[in-house]
Amino acid sequence: MMMRNIVLILSVLLCSCGEYITISKVQGKGAVSPLKEQFVQAKGVVTGVYQAKGQLGGFFMQERGVFSSKGIFVKTKRQVQIGDEISITAKVVEYKNETRLDSVLSISILSEGNAIHKQCLTFPISLKKMEQLEGCLIYIEDEVLISNSYSFLKYGQILLSPSELIQATEIYDAQYDSRRVQEQLNPKYINSILVDDLSNKRFVIKDSLYCNSEDVILGNTCSGMVGFVSQFNKDYKIRLIEDLSIKSINKDKSCDVLGAIKVMSFNLHNLFNGDGQGGGFPTPRGAKTYELYQLQLVKLNAAILATNPDILAMMELENDGEDSLSAIVQFCNYLNSNNSNRNYQVSFTGTSSGRDFIKTGIIYDSNKVTAVSSAKYHKNSVFSRPPLFQRFTYGDSADFVLSVNHFKSKSPRGAEGLNENQLDGQSAYNYKRLQQAEVLLSIIDSLYSKDDLLIIGDFNAYTMEDPIQLLESNNLKRLETNKYSYEYKGHKGNLDHAFVNLNFKSSVKEIKIWDINASYPNWIDYRHEFADSSYFRSSDHNPILIGLY
Repeated sequence: MMMRNIVLILSVLLCSCGEYITISKVQGKGAVSPLKEQFVQAKGVVTGVYQAKGQLGGFFMQERGVFSSKGIFVKTKRQVQIGDEISITAKVVEYKNETRLDSVLSISILSEGNAIHKQCLTFPISLKKMEQLEGCLIYIEDEVLISNSYSFLKYGQILLSPSELIQATEIYDAQYDSRRVQEQLNPKYINSILVDDLSNKRFVIKDSLYCNSEDVILGNTCSGMVGFVSQFNKDYKIRLIEDLSIKSINKDKSCDVLGAIKVMSFNLHNLFNGDGQGGGFPTPRGAKTYELYQLQLVKLNAAILATNPDILAMMELENDGEDSLSAIVQFCNYLNSNNSNRNYQVSFTGTSSGRDFIKTGIIYDSNKVTAVSSAKYHKNSVFSRPPLFQRFTYGDSADFVLSVNHFKSKSPRGAEGLNENQLDGQSAYNYKRLQQAEVLLSIIDSLYSKDDLLIIGDFNAYTMEDPIQLLESNNLKRLETNKYSYEYKGHKGNLDHAFVNLNFKSSVKEIKIWDINASYPNWIDYRHEFADSSYFRSSDHNPILIGLY
């Protein structure tokens, strides 16, 4: 302590006559410091020190004063303490768009034990305000929701928001409401914030983070955000210095629907069975090992056993034929071996299921419904995964046709021309999906116009996007659901839909989305080391349940 006091006295004498550059000037008014790559002499109060192994390797400092709103991170191993007012000579750098001080030449202690002040933030937060507060200690009093957990165990990050985040084109038309779509795509204010730990390490130890991983479920509420404003590329985040307090919400876990026949529309999250004999792993998609494939079966079966559907409509099923070694036949056998009350059968087609790695499929209980002739894939060059149609009868007189679909994804890989992302909120391949909707309608008009028709599947388009609007405008009724089927980067929406033609509408008694997947963390699915055997996160899409008759 005596040596530190001597250094303190000498520092005051040495620095009392120097001219300092304020942290405000170092940060500047824009995203990039006007003093970038220059050495400066600045002073401020140390607000947080994170130099231990695995931490950020430096400390935060900000301008002295109760209402100070300017701070900065200093990358250095030189020792300081929280509350120290220091003079520092260092180089101004931009690291991943964050202004910081590096290459420290000297640090002098001017005083000790200074008060640390925090700024209060409330939503919505302007991006300009976030830039101004970069490096500052802040707190947020609002109770917020967990909106995305994808990077929690990988980078220690969670996305939080004061209310549920919805995909722009789930609620706004890309053409008629383009202004609102663009406001959400390119915001000036943000209604969500990424929170992070105090490390840049990947694959953190989950027990060392700021909340229990078991509580990280979308929709749960939390409070107690205190930390430093940081920037990484285009994103702002809060480096938390205190644990979050998380409150679990009660979720409706019921999977019952009214009606005599229950149809389940389920994206199987790439169900591939290798060579069908325990080998052939890894496969182009799906499980990397036979053991992970077995775990995938357990999780899918748990979901199907709980819902107990009479008809199971599937997407993301391995496109490997219909013989005894195929994924669909072995999956059907697995379901039967784990449910003695069912007599599930495959809707065999005998027709080409397209050229993609995956296909759609149907499994049904022959004790409950009767399949009339074979199912059929309707091929067209616009489909890589052709739609599947199967006619069923129930009882003495009920007769309907089920159509299972999986439209082109939003991934931009290989997109050209009109299929490129048009920056209207509908992502890549919207034109392809629109073409697929047109061909699907032509198939219906030419072959099934007089039938009672249920059309379901993963259309890879949100509710207000062109393909869904086209289907709805052609004598089809989209069935309204109680929840959303998918979550992407914190925003929820419906990629999975169900339609009926108008004369079949009265036969639909209830429809619901069973939220067992989209709200639950990705690290409990079959591919991860923390996976469990529950039906939670058995897929990345929530299943749709429909009750008929």
